[in-house]
Amino acid sequence: MDDARDLRSATSPAEPTVTPGVDPTLQVTGLSRRDLLRRGTGVVAGTALAAAGVAGAAAAPAPKRSAPAVLRQGAGEVVLYNWYANWINEVAPIFEQETGIKVTSLANYASNDEWWAKLNAGETWDFFIPTTDWVQRANAADLLTQLDLGLIPNSANIFPDYQNIAELRKDDKPTALPFTRVYYALTYNTEQFPTAPTSWEATWDPAHGGKLALQDQAYARVGIAALTLDDNPLEPQKMDEIKGRLMEQKPLVLNYWKDYQSGMQLFIDGGATVGQLTDGRTRMGKDLGAPIAWTIPQEGALLFIDNFAIPKDAPNAENGHRFIDFLLREDIMLRQMRGMRYDTVNAAAYAQLTPEEQAAFAAPEGAKLILTTDLKANVRKSIDDLWNEVKLS
Repeated sequence: MDDARDLRSATSPAEPTVTPGVDPTLQVTGLSRRDLLRRGTGVVAGTALAAAGVAGAAAAPAPKRSAPAVLRQGAGEVVLYNWYANWINEVAPIFEQETGIKVTSLANYASNDEWWAKLNAGETWDFFIPTTDWVQRANAADLLTQLDLGLIPNSANIFPDYQNIAELRKDDKPTALPFTRVYYALTYNTEQFPTAPTSWEATWDPAHGGKLALQDQAYARVGIAALTLDDNPLEPQKMDEIKGRLMEQKPLVLNYWKDYQSGMQLFIDGGATVGQLTDGRTRMGKDLGAPIAWTIPQEGALLFIDNFAIPKDAPNAENGHRFIDFLLREDIMLRQMRGMRYDTVNAAAYAQLTPEEQAAFAAPEGAKLILTTDLKANVRKSIDDLWNEVKLS
């Protein structure tokens, strides 16, 4: 995909624990060891993370960012391998002008397994954007640089509850910094649905046969089917039933899209009336004139967090730190929110939004969001095998 996303440990989901004195209107479901819930800025607890929507985010005081770096000629380069290409391409010239650091882009990847394969093959660069579960894998393989927050003062702009996520640390030091949260939402055509559909069952309704757009991604397909069966999407047990559901759904599908641009275009062109897309791409499509909206169904939805990171053997790690600091500035992050339209965990950027803009990022009240972390290897394999079997059938 050309901009963002992909991802995925334990027992069946537990009822969310509500912290006394905290407004619980936005529910977040984690696993039994996830024990803290908040509204607005999300939460981090122990070795797992639960993240809420954005209602009330502007109430938090906006941290001050550092001043832009002074222009320095001949300051070297920073080599990027990333997604969020539209935003990165827009702001890179600003970074070059302010710092004198040349920005070189290797390419834009479409899924996490692309950068994973390159790093494991010995290739490297100075900056990239992995999702949380893949950060966990990279930490286990010792593939990431431990970040020096002294070189990233704008990390103070991140919501406090996202400052010390255990999954983004190794040996109690950060190896990645979060910047966006992404909902695998139910997207629908507002002309075909006068009110938002309340269930993922809309994507099994024969009335929408041939007009259903879904992501060609094993975890998304198996995870969402698991939610409809009241199963745990992070460790599904009802694999036979899930396969049956996916086989039942397959004849209704217009397209299993592989990248987010293609998925969004299916809705813009009018061929798709309902399906799975990210909230950011749905907002972008709406901005481009498509009559579409997104919601979180009653069964819940998967929540992914995208992060900034530097490979362990990066040739220009210090410049990688400077680039991360630059992207975390509120004015630069605001360009992402208003351009690519993905939700962020940047309090300073939120403080610059109008109330109407903030409302456009808010998940529905009471939304059930399941933060994805790394799957057990055997679970990952069984999910991949099942999805391949469905596609080849």
